[in-house]
Amino acid sequence: MINGEKVLRDKYPGLDENQYQPAGIDLRLGKLMILSEIEEVYGIADSIKQLPDHIEVPETAVTIKNSSLETGWLLEPHQIYIGVTKEKIQINSDCAQIYLPRSSLLRAGVDVRTALGDPGFRGHLSFLLINHSNKPFFIKKDDRFAQLVDFEVMGTIKDYDGDYNE
Repeated sequence: MINGEKVLRDKYPGLDENQYQPAGIDLRLGKLMILSEIEEVYGIADSIKQLPDHIEVPETAVTIKNSSLETGWLLEPHQIYIGVTKEKIQINSDCAQIYLPRSSLLRAGVDVRTALGDPGFRGHLSFLLINHSNKPFFIKKDDRFAQLVDFEVMGTIKDYDGDYNE
């Protein structure tokens, strides 16, 4: 069963009021990263478990079409980015989470790729962002870019204890 707004407010207190949605929580962009170029093979097989490092992209001042100066990031066309949430998440032992892109990004051609949040995970979430359009897309720190959907899990035996817990 998907947990609705009332349950989410109890489980995740202290968020900004506009983050609570009827069936989820909006997640805000905390920082933007790119993948480093490495000269070796990388992968997730036990024999070579190595992933590329993430390099933080600094915010820049951008002139928006109404001539106002805004600070944020330009997602260049067809470039891969890693968006890290501002929020640090603690998933309860009896829950899991699915993360979906905000529809406003999809309507602009920006995709947010995600994975499942396992029971017991704690930390900042990292998602893949790809601008599929042919024009740069502007996004600011604290912009809502993904939505968390929290649901109950029956029969869990143990919590997540992987490499990405903080």
